[in-house]
Amino acid sequence: MSPERIREAILSEARREAERIEAEARARFQERLAAATEALEEEFGRRLHQARDHAQRESDRKVAHARSQHNLALLELRNRILDEVFQEAARRLANLPDEQYRQFVKGRLKEAAGSQGGELLCNRRDAARLAPVVEELNSGRPTDARLVLVPGDRPSLGGVVLRTGKFEIDLSLDTQMAQVREQLAPEIAEKLFPPDVTV
Repeated sequence: MSPERIREAILSEARREAERIEAEARARFQERLAAATEALEEEFGRRLHQARDHAQRESDRKVAHARSQHNLALLELRNRILDEVFQEAARRLANLPDEQYRQFVKGRLKEAAGSQGGELLCNRRDAARLAPVVEELNSGRPTDARLVLVPGDRPSLGGVVLRTGKFEIDLSLDTQMAQVREQLAPEIAEKLFPPDVTV
């Protein structure tokens, strides 16, 4: 075989080997590219899923917080309205005509005082109104069991506070209304506020 043919055969074999190597390299590149693309898509999908989960949790947290704040504000508003209702009731009691007011205070005081004597703290406005009640309760009492009316700043709204050497009984309108409020608030709230006003 001539050197020219040998050279042609070697070049031909080299070309085929180069093409085979190139084809294998392209195949490996395509495989790696496909694997890298799949890995990136999986990672993107995982991160997207995590981001969606995080966004959903954050959204749920914000909604729950807003709902909680709304319900708290609603509860505060309801309590303010209830406070106003009971304060108005106490004001109306304090502004009863004198005879009705005296009977109201006397009924509570007679039971609380029993045969005890002591000071009856009242506000200055009520001193003249309650003097006849004290006179009536003191009639027939021994000197050491007499009740003494002491006008001052307490109780502010009305009623009296019975103070003896051993104890103090608060018969003020403020305290009595607070007790009535505690007992009746759920019932009154049910009548005042529709049950569906919430979030």
